[in-house]
Order: sequence, then structure tokens, then C-alpha cells
Amino acid sequence: MSKLSVFLLCILAAIGFWFYSKGACPLQALGRNSAAAAGENYQNITAAQVKARLDKGDMLTVIDVRTKEEYASGHVPGSILIPFDEIKTKAGQLPQDKNTEIVVYCRSGRRSAIAADTLIALGYNRIYDMGAISSWTYGLEK
Repeated sequence: MSKLSVFLLCILAAIGFWFYSKGACPLQALGRNSAAAAGENYQNITAAQVKARLDKGDMLTVIDVRTKEEYASGHVPGSILIPFDEIKTKAGQLPQDKNTEIVVYCRSGRRSAIAADTLIALGYNRIYDMGAISSWTYGLEK
């Protein structure tokens, strides 16, 4: 392989990496967080933003999507437990209004992203993913 071929291959790889890191790679649509592709139905939200909105009196449904044991060890005050893999089967516990603002969280953020996908598939329009419970520094309820 000539030096020019190696150089061009490196340039092509660098351009591909740049597009991938900027979110322009079509393969990213196959990634873990397809809820993000749903656009306005899905947003990340910080614990501070959730706390401020709750303190202001905004009506948010906060759902802990961890296990029963994790929930019992401490959860965001006022949150309800619906494990991420039970959301479809426990849809009766969800708000009837599909425009209700729903915040989901879990231990690390992986299950909350899956839960967000599921809620969007069920027709909910205003989903916020807080990610990891460790970002909630305002005291937990047991």
C-alpha cells in the first residue's frame, strides 16, 4: 500500500469519526437510546430542574423504574415505582392523559432510557429522563 493510500485512508477514517461523534452517523439510530430520535417527545432533564419544578408546584409524574428492592432502599420523594420491564403490563398505573409530563429515573440511566422508549411507544408525548438517581442530592424517601 502506498503512502498516499494510507494517508487517504486515515483522512477518510478521521472524517467518519467526526461525523459519528457529531451524531450524524445513521448507525446511531440503531443505538441504545432510540427515544432521543423521537424528538420533542423525549428530553433529558437534570435533578436540579426536576426539584425546581416540583418545588414550584408543577404537576410532574415521577416514575422510579428500578426494582422493588432498589425503590425500598430510597427513592425520590413522591415518585411511584413501575419497574422498566413492567411498564406495558402496568399501564393502568400510568396517567390516562398522554400529555402528562412524566419523569423517569433509575440507577444508572440505562433502564430509564428503555422506559422512556416504552412510554413513547405507548403514546405519551412529554417524557423526561433524569437518568441516575445518584444525581438526586435532595434527600431520598424510604
